[in-house]
Parts: sequence; C-alpha cells; structure tokens
Amino acid sequence: MKRGLTLVILPVVAVLLGVFVGSYPTNPLHLDGLAKAIIWKFRLPRTLMGVSAGMALSLGGMTLQAVFRNPLVDTYILGVASGVAFGAALAVAFLPFIGLAPLALLFGLLAVFLAYYLARVNGRVSTVSLILGGIIVTALFSALLSLLELLLPSESLSGLVVWLMGSLASSTWKEVVYSLPGVVLITVLLYLLRWNLNAMSLGDEAELLGLNVSLWRGIFVFLSALLTVLVISFTGIIGWVGLIVPHTARMLVGPEHSKLIPATISIGITVMVLADVIVRLLPGDVPVGIITTLVGVPFFAYLLRKTGGGWS
Repeated sequence: MKRGLTLVILPVVAVLLGVFVGSYPTNPLHLDGLAKAIIWKFRLPRTLMGVSAGMALSLGGMTLQAVFRNPLVDTYILGVASGVAFGAALAVAFLPFIGLAPLALLFGLLAVFLAYYLARVNGRVSTVSLILGGIIVTALFSALLSLLELLLPSESLSGLVVWLMGSLASSTWKEVVYSLPGVVLITVLLYLLRWNLNAMSLGDEAELLGLNVSLWRGIFVFLSALLTVLVISFTGIIGWVGLIVPHTARMLVGPEHSKLIPATISIGITVMVLADVIVRLLPGDVPVGIITTLVGVPFFAYLLRKTGGGWS
C-alpha cells in the first residue's frame, strides 16, 4: 500500500516541478501574467511531452523485455533510432516541405519492419535473430545517414546533430497532440492485453496456454516500436529510459503486468520529467538525452554484471 502510494505521488510531484521550475522563477501561489504565459506556452507542453516520452519509452522497453525474456532489451535494438535519424536527415536535406517529424516516424517504423522481416526465420523470431536483424538495419541506416551528412551545409548539420541528442526544449502543443493521445491509447491496449504479456514472458511455453506465440510476438514488437517512434520522431533520440525504467519497476513490484505496467508508467514519467527539470537548471541548453545516457550507462553495466544478459 505504501509503495503504491509512492508510485502515485512521484509522477505528480515530477509534473508539478516540470511546470513551475525553470530559469524564470514562478511562484505557484502568485502567478503574474508573464509567468502564466511561460507556463502555458513553454513549460506545460514541454512537461507533457516528457510525460509522453516517459510512458512510451518505458512501456516499449517493458514490452520487449517480456516478449524476449531479456532485461537487456529495449526498442532501439530494432533499428528504430537509426531509422528515425535517417528520416530526420532526409527531411532536412531534401524534403523540408514534408517535415522532419513525419519522415522520422515513417523511417523509424520502416526500420522496425525490416529488422523483423530479416529476423523471421521459418516463421519464428528469436531474440538472437532480432538483435542481428536490428544490427543490420542500424548499420544500413547509419551508412545512409552518413551520406546525407556529407551533403548538408554546416549550419543544418549542427542543428540535426543537436536534435538527434534528444531534447524536450522545443516541444509544442501541436507535437503533444500528435504524440500523447496515441501513447495513452497504446498504453490502455497493453494493459488490456496484460494476460498475453504475462504468458509471453514464459517463452515458448506460452503455446501450452493456447497462445499463438509468433503472432503475439509480432503484435507486441509493433506496439513497442510505435510507442517509441511516436515520441522520438518529435524529441530526437532519448536513450536508456526503455532499459532502466522497466527493470527498476520489475525489481520493485515483480513481473506480473497488472502491477508492472502502472509501476513502469509511474517511474518512467518521474525519470523523464525530472531529467528535463535538471537540464533546465544547467548552464546552456543541454539535451536531456545526455542526462539519461549518463545515468543509463552505469545502470546497464550493473544489469549486465548481475544478470549476465539473461532473464531474471
């Protein structure tokens, strides 16, 4: 009960900090006109995009960790990040009239479909084959990205590089409307399918329960990838959240998804929004992706040492 209350309070506190903390001081009890404008135009959409990112990246990682029974898996192994990066660069270089986010989303999903297609052998997809498929797709889109970078003028290239580091600073209401409702809808769907996720975490033994493992593996891979691209197509690449958050939630509440999904949402929102609050207080406009990486790398090393790459 106490732990459950904490998991409810933490994201609420994080969101309040996200709304009221920044370079311009705001007193929530005495808001002047300028403070209200700053909150409505900048901080609230930025914070809500942080909520969307925290939910999407964390649940995407949680879903793949269950499907492949491996705590060291997240959606970026599917080649999503390289696909999004290439789509963004293509928009900047040749197709600015289409827009950066639509092309980033399109190529992010294309990368996932390609990785899954390559990994599917004799009607089945194993963890190893999916990782290898992701490596192939990542290499392909990374090479294409390098070619585009050679064609970009220096000012466009520097802007693209900063965007790819992952940031919530330029979030707008339009981006929130495009991202958050879709993330919430998929979150509800995952909760409704929680029994299937529990069964999938048993591995191929789920077939004994009457589950079509191959079909549901494909469904959950697609949902996790869609969650990811709905965020990083707007924010750039924010790493490690999908790895560290679901594993932390699993350590706190266990593997049963009726508890794990709410815990993952709570911790994901808290981590993402607080990371963004931290970068606001640092000198300069530090991308939030740098903060999540600095935290995620040692945590990943800890997981690797503890689990050896296996399911726990």
